[in-house]
Amino acid sequence: MNVAGCSNGKAAAGVSKEPVSMVHKGSHFEVVLDYTAGTSHYEMGKAYGAAILEAVPDYESLFDSYLADMTRDNQDLDFLLQRVKDIKPQMEQDYADEIEGIASNFSGGADSIRGDGKLSAEELFLINLFPDVARGTQCSAVSVYGQRSETGETITARILDWVNGTKNQLSRMHAVVTYKNDNKSIVTIGYLGFMGTVSGFNDDKVFGAILDAGTGAAYSSSSKYSYPMDLRYALEHYQTMDEVAAYLTSPDREYAFSHLIFMSDPTESKVLENNVSGQANSLRDVRTEESEFNGKIVWGISDSIGSVNSFLLKGNFNNHSLNLFNTARYESMKDALESKGEEVTVDELKSVASYYGGEAPGEQTNGDLYNLGTQQIILFEPGELKLEVFFRPIDNVLPAVPQFEEIDVDLD
Repeated sequence: MNVAGCSNGKAAAGVSKEPVSMVHKGSHFEVVLDYTAGTSHYEMGKAYGAAILEAVPDYESLFDSYLADMTRDNQDLDFLLQRVKDIKPQMEQDYADEIEGIASNFSGGADSIRGDGKLSAEELFLINLFPDVARGTQCSAVSVYGQRSETGETITARILDWVNGTKNQLSRMHAVVTYKNDNKSIVTIGYLGFMGTVSGFNDDKVFGAILDAGTGAAYSSSSKYSYPMDLRYALEHYQTMDEVAAYLTSPDREYAFSHLIFMSDPTESKVLENNVSGQANSLRDVRTEESEFNGKIVWGISDSIGSVNSFLLKGNFNNHSLNLFNTARYESMKDALESKGEEVTVDELKSVASYYGGEAPGEQTNGDLYNLGTQQIILFEPGELKLEVFFRPIDNVLPAVPQFEEIDVDLD
């Protein structure tokens, strides 16, 4: 299936470019949003929304039912929508325009009614700001580089664990989206209609992915920014991991939830610990393999770094040591990586990211990295811009061994 334009996103000489192209690959959609065509962000969103509905006619009912799954009642939904209203004014206007453009295709209008099978503009904003207004689920990431990498350059694995929905809604929405800009192009691995960055990279070969990290601090959305939207902005505007981290830790970038950003480039990987709780032991700083850790926490594997959903830096809030979701997976990650020896291949890192201890993927508290909640496993080699992804199947049956698909990357 090819929707709203030629599948390669390019146009013959003298012919206007199509702003949107979409190809259904079975397990996921490959989307190109070509801003070099001169399309405004609102019109881009409008064209993207039309393509989504052509490819997935029940998109509205699927995501409306997902929101129903994520809320207990109408009051719950209204509560989250109020948080959206608090954060929305701080969004980049271009990104807000895109979401408004997508929503212009939908039937919900101005009415946000839980379970009506329709999506309003505000409900689409809620879907886009979900990591900012509702606690996320668990994720993890691990990377090797330098002498530990068989290629001599960085190899990164990122596991995304989100709630799939009672109708396997997210499994039907996997999308790899290329944003082609005049100055800097990016690729995101996420879901149709999600305009922030869950996982993504730019043409400067910088990778970034979000991970939840709770502190128990009181929640406030007042005047806060969206960190998945800001990660997209950073990838679209900056050239290095340090620049991305500096933008996301700037004092004027306040976020509702504390979080992590796992970052990679061709030579190394780092973890931004973005603790915005305001507590005395709250750091917004970058962790490297040389960093000092809290208490007795140890990594100890040279030329590598790993992360679950916890802060490890010495002096930061310790949401790791007493949390079995974190400690079990962290130890599994270390053991699995150490078992590969002093030089790790791409296939071996896939094996690490696909680890589970029982007969089938199970609970995170069992230490399973590949687990019942796994949505995507991403293998990325920044130096080669080589991307492979395992997508949770549409039928919701997790295979014993995740099957990775190589994704064409075209950022020219």
